[in-house]
Amino acid sequence: MLTDATNIVTNRTPAVIGRSVPWCRVISMAQKMAPLQMPVLITGQSGVGKEVIAQILHHWSEREGRNFIPLNCGLLQDQLLESELFGHRKGAFTGATHDHDGLFQATNDGTLFLDEIGELTASCQAKLLRVLETGEYRPLGSTTIKRTHARIIAATHRDLEKMISQGRFRQDLYYRLNVLTIDIPPLNQRVEDIPLLVDFFLQQPLGNAPRPTITEDAMQQLMAHHWPGNVRELKNVVERLRVHCEQEIGAAHITTMLDGYPIDSTETAASGFSHVMPLAQLEKQYVEWVLEQCKGNVSKASKALAVSRTTIYRILKSVEN
Repeated sequence: MLTDATNIVTNRTPAVIGRSVPWCRVISMAQKMAPLQMPVLITGQSGVGKEVIAQILHHWSEREGRNFIPLNCGLLQDQLLESELFGHRKGAFTGATHDHDGLFQATNDGTLFLDEIGELTASCQAKLLRVLETGEYRPLGSTTIKRTHARIIAATHRDLEKMISQGRFRQDLYYRLNVLTIDIPPLNQRVEDIPLLVDFFLQQPLGNAPRPTITEDAMQQLMAHHWPGNVRELKNVVERLRVHCEQEIGAAHITTMLDGYPIDSTETAASGFSHVMPLAQLEKQYVEWVLEQCKGNVSKASKALAVSRTTIYRILKSVEN
């Protein structure tokens, strides 16, 4: 059984949204690299859309229709991460009560996307290097050597060359992963993409949330914002606006949202209180709202949010009441 850190994607066409010159360059590079069998390293700040580009590389390759499996390397501890990647045999470690096929076997001849590759421990780095060099791996607790034909796409927001100089990342692994590279610019360097992204997010299903229009002034405010959280932050803001604005999103709504005020509290806004709510708290409140719309049905909320039940429970517990 795959953990919460993974999600198998098959035959899902990724949305390619943007018209700015920097974004078009990224897409052009992806088109050229997709048919190749070599590893790709995707770099860029958190939230810029690295997984979207990984999906595009998979979709435009001959592996389309086969498994695309993303794994966030920063979400699992060392032994669990190795088990998730390479599998394990019963009794390999405490808690290993049955055999488990890893992601390399599950991917088969599809694409394995290793997000946050900079978080890999030294042990995992060594084992991943062997896979890249020979296509071979050994499940934990097993003497059997297995082979994989998966294409590996890795991503990171970290400076791997700096990590190499600090002794935190293997130079030989970096060279194996960095055969082809795509660097995604932050959202504030591709402002022209914001109206298209906002329109896309407004059109997506979101439980029973309405699909309001947005005024030109409001859009200009969104385009003027710095967006340190990039596309992920923009998506979060648009979804929260949809919760509170049934018909039209105006400039006042944007000001309130970006200043960190509760958008439905005129009393708080009038007081001049400018405390910015932590992102984790905003995420928790949004999940609680979706659960309310789903009448407490976690399975329905999980489907609406496109995340696992485990993720929902984790978010709800992430902020102390």
